[in-house]
Amino acid sequence: MLKDKFAAVAEMPAMHKALGFLDGNIYPAVYAALALLSSFFGLEIPLFVLTALLIVFVCLFARDTRSLLVPVVFVMFGMSWKHTPQPPYYSDFLTQTYFYVVLGVLGALVLAAFVWRLIVWRGERNFFKDKSAYKWGLVALCAALLLNGIFFSGYVISDLFLGALFAFSFIGLYIFFFNTLEMRKNLHMYAAYLLALACAVIFVQIVYILLFGDVIKDGSINKDFFVAGWGMSNNVGGYLAFFLPACFYLSVKVRRGWILYVLGFVFFGGIFFTQSRTAILVGGFAVVCMAVYLSVVRSPQRKFIRIFNIVCVAAVIVGAVVFWEKIAELFAVIFDRGFDDSDRFFIWESGLKNFLRAPVFGVGFYEPIAPDWSYGIENWLFPDMYHNLFIQMLAGCGIVGIAALVFHLVQFAVVIFKKGITVERLFCAAVALVILGTSLLDNHLFHVFPALIYSVMLLFSERAPVNEAPPAEASDRESGEPLPEPCSTETEDGQGCE
Repeated sequence: MLKDKFAAVAEMPAMHKALGFLDGNIYPAVYAALALLSSFFGLEIPLFVLTALLIVFVCLFARDTRSLLVPVVFVMFGMSWKHTPQPPYYSDFLTQTYFYVVLGVLGALVLAAFVWRLIVWRGERNFFKDKSAYKWGLVALCAALLLNGIFFSGYVISDLFLGALFAFSFIGLYIFFFNTLEMRKNLHMYAAYLLALACAVIFVQIVYILLFGDVIKDGSINKDFFVAGWGMSNNVGGYLAFFLPACFYLSVKVRRGWILYVLGFVFFGGIFFTQSRTAILVGGFAVVCMAVYLSVVRSPQRKFIRIFNIVCVAAVIVGAVVFWEKIAELFAVIFDRGFDDSDRFFIWESGLKNFLRAPVFGVGFYEPIAPDWSYGIENWLFPDMYHNLFIQMLAGCGIVGIAALVFHLVQFAVVIFKKGITVERLFCAAVALVILGTSLLDNHLFHVFPALIYSVMLLFSERAPVNEAPPAEASDRESGEPLPEPCSTETEDGQGCE
């Protein structure tokens, strides 16, 4: 069999070392650093080529596909300021023919590697044959996305292509990892390790923007110019909010977890500089919930967490009183806009009107929100959307879409509560819920990469143990478990170590 032949090649000394590196602790940090360097110096093409080669190599030779989670999380952050089409940079890099050619070739190579892996390296599980807690909800959701706007008079072929892209982002990686990912000790810690590293990458990019991005004018941050190579201010703040639960999860799972707990608050503070009100609101709510939960649950860090929470609240109050004028000046956009809806009520009302025009399958994704109205975002890749997950599905995909979404969310709730609430499952649920929560006021879930992360978290929530797995032994860590070292013993209620 082909699988046996490639497995034999993988046992060669040089191949064994290479695969060991990709399965180890350092590789995610190295890849994250490369993505960061790419964002600074415009090295997208080399990063994409390297990523494609890594994916092909892993799909051909690796026993497990866990290492492919790394590019899933980090590759987007390699997009540079130098090549972004957004103001004030206005690069035409993403519209160049050679870029599309390179992207097309690499994309075809990656897709072929994925298909080959699914066919040749058949794992113990098969999405199409085995039971999956999310299968039919995701299938229904993808069908609704593919059928968006069908039979509507304004339907265009772009609706089909965009619907297919959205459908793939929800189910593509879920199927791939369902079939190929091995359930190993501390797999959820590995995922959290990646997301915590991603928080660090985004935070460094925020600092870079503040220092070199010319975004501070007259003492205030110009939200409109707060741009990363991979997104605008709302995207930057949103992603940081998505990944925050990883820091708090690791804080009760590793030695010296208090460092991760403090970093969680530091990264949350970074969201304020993006001035994304949605990310601040939803991320803040998540941080408060996690802080309260970790103040109650038994863990080695509980005493520190309680003291830190009190000190943090006191420091915020004192800092606000002492530096109020400077804070009000620096974050003027937040205070000026306050609870202004930024036309969201008009957008949502328009979405309901569009739903009534085509109530079964919706008006599609490319039908204008309202006649002669647009966000006016320059060089944006997606059509105008409704800034609300439910309104978007209702207007774009009609009753079929909203029914599929509700069906999926019911399955999500069943997994979280019926399968048993553990720290692992709470971590996955927290990431997914922050993505869903921010998508009630923004479009995050329809920007492809958040949906990819969301789908992976769905799989991890389904695969989370009913009772938390015991800490990895030394041999497991040596074979490539995440960099933070797990606790030596576990409490009776399974929430940490003593």
